[in-house]
Amino acid sequence: MNTLRRSENGFSLIELMVAMAIGLFLTGAVLSVYLAQSRSYKSTTSQASIQNAENAISALVTPVIRSTGFNGCSTMTQALTHLVSGGPAPLGTQGALASMIIGYDATGTAGSGSALTITQANASNAASAGDWSPTLESTLAGTVSAGSDVIVVLGAAPNSSPVGVTSIAFGSATMSLQTTSGLAAGQFGIVSDCLKASIFQITSVTQGTPGSISHAMGSGALANSADALAVNYPPGAQFVPLQQTAFYVAQGQGDQSVLMRATFGAGVWNVQPLVPGVESMQVLYGLGTGGIVNRYVAASAVTDWSQIVAVRLGFLVQGQAGSGSTDSTAARQFSVLGTTITVPADGRLRHVYEMTINMRNAA
Repeated sequence: MNTLRRSENGFSLIELMVAMAIGLFLTGAVLSVYLAQSRSYKSTTSQASIQNAENAISALVTPVIRSTGFNGCSTMTQALTHLVSGGPAPLGTQGALASMIIGYDATGTAGSGSALTITQANASNAASAGDWSPTLESTLAGTVSAGSDVIVVLGAAPNSSPVGVTSIAFGSATMSLQTTSGLAAGQFGIVSDCLKASIFQITSVTQGTPGSISHAMGSGALANSADALAVNYPPGAQFVPLQQTAFYVAQGQGDQSVLMRATFGAGVWNVQPLVPGVESMQVLYGLGTGGIVNRYVAASAVTDWSQIVAVRLGFLVQGQAGSGSTDSTAARQFSVLGTTITVPADGRLRHVYEMTINMRNAA
């Protein structure tokens, strides 16, 4: 019997081959549509997540940096540090003036003409403090991604406001305040009278409205150097609780690096993940006087941090894997505040987000 002719019991070989070919074609078409829709979905969701990340960066970072240096009615550059040897900059050392900001420039990321290559997403943090200029604060070493700049600011604690000093005797280790609500031993604080200011650590609190705080002498780098402040403050001076905050990019959980916020207290940094998907952060500092910027420079070029009146921050934000180009061999480059960043060919959608923040409390 001819095998090419349909039998009473089935199909011919040619008919089966044609059916298989049509089936494979339809399967390929369905798979192609599925993959296209999957890429479109990843791209759309990544665009939304990148936009959300940028909104979160602006909402969480801008208020902290804008209010940097607020300490009542004087400027941070008038503040003497009362601590034995100070904490991480910009708290300062005993008898020296504090500053409101300091930055650390990652090696190879000094703005225009510089270049940085990221070899893998969410890489491990760099271990050496020497990978930054100036040398990274030792207590932050090992917590920051290589290639990420670091910015540290000192200012009023969030949701705080100046509290009036009702009495403070010269040579005393205690001052009375209109209220001590929200204050606790171990916090840093600053008292000012519009002409001068002193930074110290609160050693005890008597809660009340009014209440009182003490700043007794202790031992260790962050302890007060003497029971009494070095200068006298009259009634009517203002007290403000302080917070030192650092922003940087670090290794995160999962497959994306994270913008971190670290606050300093009790001798350690308390680190909180803020925004996932931030691959790099670059910072330039505006030098000037009277709130007018003369030029923007990298941290390594700043010689006097009291001259900083504005900050520019640039972020490279990434989407999920497969949300961008399907070309797995082509490395891609992005310019972030003048630094050319080469990223892995991992098929991720990426976007550059830059913002400028004026420091309203600059001298």
